[in-house]
Amino acid sequence: MNRFPVRKVAVLGAGVMGAQIAAHLVNVKVPVVLFDLPAREGPKNGIVTKAVEGLKKLKPSPLGVPEDAALIEQANYEEHLDKLKGCDLIIEAIAERMDWKLDLYKRIAPAIAPHAIVASNTSGLSITKLSEVLPEEIKPRFCGIHFFNPPRYMRPRYMHLVELIPTVATAADVVDQLETFLTSTLGKGVVRAKDTPNFVANRVGIAGMLATMKEAETFGLGYDVVDDLTGKKLGRASSGTFRTADVVGLDTLAHVIKTLQDNLGNDPFFASYATPPVLEQLIDKGALGQKSGAGFFKKVGKDILRLDPATGDYVPAAGKAEEIVARILKKPAPERLKLLRESSNPQAQFLWAILRDSFHYVAVHLASAPARGRSSCGRKPAGSRSPNGSRPTSRPARRCRMRRCRRGCSTDATAFTRRKARGAPRRSATSRAATCRCTSGSSSARAWPATARCRRSRPAPSSSGTTRCGSGRSTTRS
Repeated sequence: MNRFPVRKVAVLGAGVMGAQIAAHLVNVKVPVVLFDLPAREGPKNGIVTKAVEGLKKLKPSPLGVPEDAALIEQANYEEHLDKLKGCDLIIEAIAERMDWKLDLYKRIAPAIAPHAIVASNTSGLSITKLSEVLPEEIKPRFCGIHFFNPPRYMRPRYMHLVELIPTVATAADVVDQLETFLTSTLGKGVVRAKDTPNFVANRVGIAGMLATMKEAETFGLGYDVVDDLTGKKLGRASSGTFRTADVVGLDTLAHVIKTLQDNLGNDPFFASYATPPVLEQLIDKGALGQKSGAGFFKKVGKDILRLDPATGDYVPAAGKAEEIVARILKKPAPERLKLLRESSNPQAQFLWAILRDSFHYVAVHLASAPARGRSSCGRKPAGSRSPNGSRPTSRPARRCRMRRCRRGCSTDATAFTRRKARGAPRRSATSRAATCRCTSGSSSARAWPATARCRRSRPAPSSSGTTRCGSGRSTTRS
């Protein structure tokens, strides 16, 4: 497959996500055109100009160098649609409204270049429904793409993840090309998701966030305390739960919750998808989080205030996790969970409740997930059969450490990896043979056909007439 050349990108929508996606593109020196509606007053590009200027004020900064904001080309749908013809990739990132997105697609379709990939940045709307208004020649080049806020960071420090969501009509090479661009140029980690409500991360994440909001109210914990408990101390982003909601935008959060409510009526957890009353109250007052200057938190000068739900006023945010809970969270995972479950401390009980609910949610839905028969690296395990029932004749990629015996049980080589990391001496090739212990307690090694050839050098002969190489593969000597 030839590498897809992205010479210029168009981002449609200069809102919170659209402007930051454009900023990340100029960070990696990809030319970008940022579109939005024409302003009703003043210059037609007024909305885009305001969004670009706002990038310089955000924390964490979406721009590596603030002066690079000038590299974002500004445009509006009324005067500059012809600029789309020179773009290889078009990312639509307007508000989470199906009707608005469909109207925009009808408007831009005639101006899309015949080779351009079109992607909708959405948190959970149906990609298939979005594609229905597109011409037939564009549908194979259309898919969903979900950046997470903030989208700048290439490493897991913030939001490393991007979801790709193809439709049935999306060409496979289009998804491959887009994934290559996201990983090699933008430095992102890509997960391919099915076109289901809220895809993967938001499906699990929003369920967890709603459970956290409910349990915070149950245990009477302040939003600042909850964020300290569910942030770095829990191995998550420092913004915790409520600050993350403010950064995302409370209106956007409400749209994502509504997607669950509208599409998952038969879900066993449907009752837990109710919109929290405090969230509805904030949205009604126009307090949408960071974008409006107030949400669950509010910054006044250098001071951070939090909402007091009992009075509706903002009070100083200085709450922290209790020392005994902080010490528990430093323990190894098994001991940590045991201590949280047995503790009578309200903060510990709160943490156990949200973790328990998350485990329960994922466990129930995993039961209906299809078994893919793949190892963690995405490749078929050695010894697995092809659809026609024949065994594979070529060894799996070296990165794949999963092996399977005749009885169907599997084992991995994590112990070997850990020994190597500690600098321990390597065992002989023969002792590293791909063996696994079944429930019967017997040890079984895969004997591969003579056509199987291992690329590892210096195979070690064994007395059984087979050759065992460094990868643990058994190949019959010819």
